[in-house]
Amino acid sequence: MPAEPHAGLAYRQAHYAGKEEDRGEVLSAQERAEAPAGYFSDVVAIKESSPLESKLLEYKLFARGVGLVRAFQVSGGSGHEELLSYSKGK
Repeated sequence: MPAEPHAGLAYRQAHYAGKEEDRGEVLSAQERAEAPAGYFSDVVAIKESSPLESKLLEYKLFARGVGLVRAFQVSGGSGHEELLSYSKGK
């Protein structure tokens, strides 16, 4: 993920021609999300895709200082992830 994410920013997540060509696009940097681990604000929403898997589309929500809070496939599958717990650093 970019260090300073903002809506509309598109970037490569991984690139190995013909093997791994993951792409990300920041949809918003001001979202809110809830998971079993808690409620988070100023969440970055990312859309992930790959031209090698054209049917796969996934959305991920990241909280600053925490990391991935929620992820869910909206096309090409039905997988999802959610943060169950975390420890705050000092």
